[in-house]
Amino acid sequence: MEFLITIIVAIVGGKIGLKLKIPAGAMIGSMVLVSIFNLFSGKAIMPQEYKILTQIATGAFIGARIEKKDILGLREVLKPAILIVSCMALMNFILGYILYKNSSLDLATALFSTAPGGMMDMTLIAHELNADSAKVVMFQLIRLISVIGVIPIFLKKIIRKKGEAEVVKTYEKSKSDKKNSLENIILTIVVGIVIGYIGYLSKVPAGALSFSMIGVGIFNIFLNRGVMPIPLRQLIQMFGGALIGTKVSLKDVLEMGQLLHLVVIVIIGFLFMNIIIGLIVYKSSNFNIATSLFSAAPGGVSDISIIASEMGADTPKVAIIQLMRLVSIVSFYPILIQIIVKIIK
Repeated sequence: MEFLITIIVAIVGGKIGLKLKIPAGAMIGSMVLVSIFNLFSGKAIMPQEYKILTQIATGAFIGARIEKKDILGLREVLKPAILIVSCMALMNFILGYILYKNSSLDLATALFSTAPGGMMDMTLIAHELNADSAKVVMFQLIRLISVIGVIPIFLKKIIRKKGEAEVVKTYEKSKSDKKNSLENIILTIVVGIVIGYIGYLSKVPAGALSFSMIGVGIFNIFLNRGVMPIPLRQLIQMFGGALIGTKVSLKDVLEMGQLLHLVVIVIIGFLFMNIIIGLIVYKSSNFNIATSLFSAAPGGVSDISIIASEMGADTPKVAIIQLMRLVSIVSFYPILIQIIVKIIK
């Protein structure tokens, strides 16, 4: 009964989050409402088996977005993409270490809090590796809000100063000719579950998520049949939010109130990281300033691409690099964090 109530609370919270149109609304709404339910009743329950299911589904969703055209477009953006991912990882480790040294957060939690991957992905991986996922999701939400709401304001000023605004390109979501059929959805889910479970058995950090992503990505590249509908993604986000919400305690809430000064440090850190890496790409490639800056923005693939298109960036290049960043971070970041934690401890 308690599990059923938790699911209902999660879905209601997720629906509210979607209506409010906040970043990752399904996940945040579910997490907040389940957290409140847990704080007042202490009866929120989500079996840990759902963690694996959530990771597999999240990986499949990312993998279904990887298309043949992304692979064909790699040659032109490969060097800037490697530069961006490498610099971003280095600077985020530095930012995470600063957060660790100036707060009560453990090292793994601090590093995941500043990770430039998807909020859902990083929080789920942090949860698996025993980091404090409640605090990770808070900082990840701050990152998303700052990237979408604050950073573009500063980037716009830099672009204008450089005097390189180009003809605005209209961004459109990829229109695939594959049908969103039940057969394709089932095939995608089966591939994700089989490969993802192999990843889980392999004991590789976040193996269920990364293996599912790679498996479905290969499936989609060769057969062009990878499909994960948005409503299913939202439902999975609700489950992910519920998993985190069941772990939120009054102590977590009070501690986040004491970390407000670090929120400012994180936002400023992301801004400087974005500008510095963007300028390095601009100086070392044939990208214009808008494309360079938005390729280095640590936000969501769709969100950044849409904003970039309004400021004269080469949107396809931005979208491909953003996707490469997401795939790289999900695949390698957990392993690097485990290595760093072992070295420093």
